[in-house]
Amino acid sequence: MSTPSVADDVQKRAGAYWRDLVFSRLLPALFFSIFLARQLLFVWDGLHSVHHATDYLFVLQQLLALAYFTLLVVLYSTRLPKRGTDHRAAVVFIAFTGTFSAIAAPFLPGGGRREGLVLVADLLATLGLAYSVWGLAYLRRSFSIIPEARRLVTGGPYSLSRHPVYLGEVVTAIGINLATAGLPGALAVVYFISCELLRIRWEEGVLGRAFPDDYPTYARRVPRYFPNPLKARN
Repeated sequence: MSTPSVADDVQKRAGAYWRDLVFSRLLPALFFSIFLARQLLFVWDGLHSVHHATDYLFVLQQLLALAYFTLLVVLYSTRLPKRGTDHRAAVVFIAFTGTFSAIAAPFLPGGGRREGLVLVADLLATLGLAYSVWGLAYLRRSFSIIPEARRLVTGGPYSLSRHPVYLGEVVTAIGINLATAGLPGALAVVYFISCELLRIRWEEGVLGRAFPDDYPTYARRVPRYFPNPLKARN
């Protein structure tokens, strides 16, 4: 009598494994591989187009973007099993549309190049990318677009603020669009920032439920949004 139930359980586990492998690992990794290949071309063109000192800043920015997309591909392919998640339809919708709005913003029409803001924009984008890459390097196999909990990361940039990847992405999005975006691009960036703030709240709820003993203490010690080294040390 127990044989069918055991077989059903094994079949369910196998089905869950393959769904996770395909939809949570392979498809996202393949998607970001497109941006990785595109970024390789940008880096190649940038290295062959250096004529002025400011061009090196652009090349550095492209190298950081390459590192960012490389990490996304690797981390999605090797993610740890999740210990908690929030898969409500509204949460999934906002997580993905917010991410794609940041990617789409530079390509929306209506913009023009504002020369006086180019250097500031490049500096912001470079700093934001560097901070995001640093955050991903510490987050490692716990990365996810949808709010999920895998392990509690508290070192490196996570000792300065609780969401360094989100902070770096927001600064990057502002920097990339500051000197060129028109009204549609600006609205896309505003939507992206709003989605990031919602994702932060939802992710903290997931982490609080997954790590009820450790996360509240960490949240009291480390600021939510902006780095504060003095508070982080206390």
